[in-house]
Amino acid sequence: MKKTTSLIILLLFSITVFSQSRTNRQKLTFTNSSEKLTSSTGWCYNSKLGEWISYPKLIECQKDHILSDRWNSYNHQNFMSIQTKTVTYKGNTYYVLIVRKLDGEYEYPSIYEDWYYWKETNGYIFTEDEYNKLNNLDGEVTLETKRHVQSGNYYEKYNETNFLDLIQTNLEKETKEYYTTYTFPVLKTTSDGTEVVRFYVPDDFIISYDFNKEYFEVTPENFKKIIVK
Repeated sequence: MKKTTSLIILLLFSITVFSQSRTNRQKLTFTNSSEKLTSSTGWCYNSKLGEWISYPKLIECQKDHILSDRWNSYNHQNFMSIQTKTVTYKGNTYYVLIVRKLDGEYEYPSIYEDWYYWKETNGYIFTEDEYNKLNNLDGEVTLETKRHVQSGNYYEKYNETNFLDLIQTNLEKETKEYYTTYTFPVLKTTSDGTEVVRFYVPDDFIISYDFNKEYFEVTPENFKKIIVK
């Protein structure tokens, strides 16, 4: 009798387990969005020439270059647009700084031959407390995050649905699983008596950034375009 009862229980348990429905996770959506910043001047001090060199949306120290997508892709400090969007995950609001830029690499890196490039979209995911450092900006602040996603490469174009999936998967993991810290340095200062905002595109900054030598520069009004109201 005991064997019969145990068998019935096992069968009922098996039926319950195998009859569970397959349920997809609920998809994230963007809830709020800032305007896009699409213009800025990149400045770099060339110590050999003793001159400040400037290019639109690119930090580059070499002088008199003819700009092209190929050329810009050599330098990590470039962008096409910067925008902030928000997502809500488990009751918390996260601010995703979306940087569309150019990137590239050598097909044969050991001999530096056959450079190819692409347009990519990077998302730097900040907590609300971290992002709020940009409010009432005064002096220098640095935003930091370990959460970063990237969509688009030489073979695939950016897709917003896939981008949101990447963000959701990233938020499902503990930050201790990510080793790289991405920093977004911003400085509000004056230049020739006029208020300006200087910044870098977020990066891991293995080589330290230096606002005395290079930066992007915009007016405070233009910088506010990337702030979610």
